[in-house]
Amino acid sequence: MEQLKKHPAVRRVSVVIAAAAIAVALVSALGCTSKPGSKSPEEKTTEQGPSAKTGNHSVAAQSEADPGINLNCIYDRLKDPPESFHYVYKKNDADGSNVDQEADVTPQAIDGFRLQPDGSQQPIHAQRSDQQSWQAALAGLTGISGMSGTVSTINHNSAMQRESDGGQVNGYQTIHYSIDTARWDATTRQMLGGFALGTGGSEKGDAWVTTNGCPVKLILDDEMHNKDGSLLDKVHYEEGMVKK
Repeated sequence: MEQLKKHPAVRRVSVVIAAAAIAVALVSALGCTSKPGSKSPEEKTTEQGPSAKTGNHSVAAQSEADPGINLNCIYDRLKDPPESFHYVYKKNDADGSNVDQEADVTPQAIDGFRLQPDGSQQPIHAQRSDQQSWQAALAGLTGISGMSGTVSTINHNSAMQRESDGGQVNGYQTIHYSIDTARWDATTRQMLGGFALGTGGSEKGDAWVTTNGCPVKLILDDEMHNKDGSLLDKVHYEEGMVKK
């Protein structure tokens, strides 16, 4: 009997559910092993005041040290631009469902385009003084929301490794993460990879993010397989914000 193929979008929903299940399991485990009167570093910091430290670093510094990838930041910056920048998001899918969205964004205006299914470019123009046009422009530039499941597969786990060569990228001070699901241990691959990528599937790429996780350059190759190891889909993603 022919094997039933699961659509990539369905797998992405599954991995979000799996990630949530892992989080619940970890919380339960921590609850069982913690002492009844123990307090988290955040609670201790609140009680001891702003100058409280955890080791040699404050809790805030620890958060900035490993912010991960925050896709919500992109929507926030498009909705309420703090500065002028050029934005681009591209998705090249082996099944032909490609996305290309680009725009010059300022606090006052948005000018760009989005790729139509027939390959033509639909212009995007908006003035901040016209809320209707601004909302329409946002709708035309937020295709990256469809990448959320892909990012959740690798965000804040061993697939992401902070590198030492961040620095200035596209006009922003960045943290550089290399991404490779080959770093997963057997348990993580079974719990996350099995749902999202299938047998032999992988994600590999690089992300440069600000201290709050906003990606200013993101390159990711996603390969999904069926249970028998055969290829299901291959997708190449690119995202960037260039300060002007």
